Amino acid sequence: MKSDIPKEFLDRIKKLEDKIGYTFKDKSLPLTALTHRSFVAEYPKKLKDYEVLEFLGDAVLSLIVSEILIKAYPNAKEGELSQIRSAVVSETYLSKLAREIGLNELVLLSKGEIQQKGMERDSLLCDVFEAVFGAVYVDCGYYIDPPRQIFNRLFKDRLLKDIEKGEIPRDYKSLLQIITQKVFGTVPKYRFISAKGPEHEKIFTMECIITEDLKTTGTGRSKKEAETKAAQKAYMKLRDKAQESKD
Repeated sequence: MKSDIPKEFLDRIKKLEDKIGYTFKDKSLPLTALTHRSFVAEYPKKLKDYEVLEFLGDAVLSLIVSEILIKAYPNAKEGELSQIRSAVVSETYLSKLAREIGLNELVLLSKGEIQQKGMERDSLLCDVFEAVFGAVYVDCGYYIDPPRQIFNRLFKDRLLKDIEKGEIPRDYKSLLQIITQKVFGTVPKYRFISAKGPEHEKIFTMECIITEDLKTTGTGRSKKEAETKAAQKAYMKLRDKAQESKD
């Protein structure tokens, strides 16, 4: 019950409610969603950590994202939809959404975790993000509409734009290789272009070669990162060409 929750936690819960635009009937649910197990071990009174809600929220978000993708890309193949969904519900992407609504400022951590900047870890922020949606799902009686509405209002447009721009975490080198083998009967080649900057802050440039007429370059703090960026550009070009030919 609300009266059983200390004011310091109620203030934090109110901030979460304001951020997601949802008022919880059971205030213990958002408190649990924001509580890391390290805080439970340190806090003198009994609290629950977010792990069970995280487990539930993972399934809730997978369903919501699946619905968005099927409606946005009705002609896409199952394999492509599956790859995109995996990228969207990944630790890297969900932690980015968590930061956008400031969950890193609300999570309850032990003093040790705070000193180690646990609130900035992708894995932890992804877990909290999932737990929050799990909490909403439970609070509304295991009804999918409220968490769906929250996600769509806050993130749907951004998500679709990120997909179109290729700004979701995907294995672009593997995706590109699949396309080039199918279209050209060959695999991409990567060539080192340059490395600039001091030894501890070098920026590498790599070239991705598909054909003599299709070459892209990418930069990064490692050759691997630069290759991935170059592969991403090539993948997007081939995808756009394929779309133009359909139109």
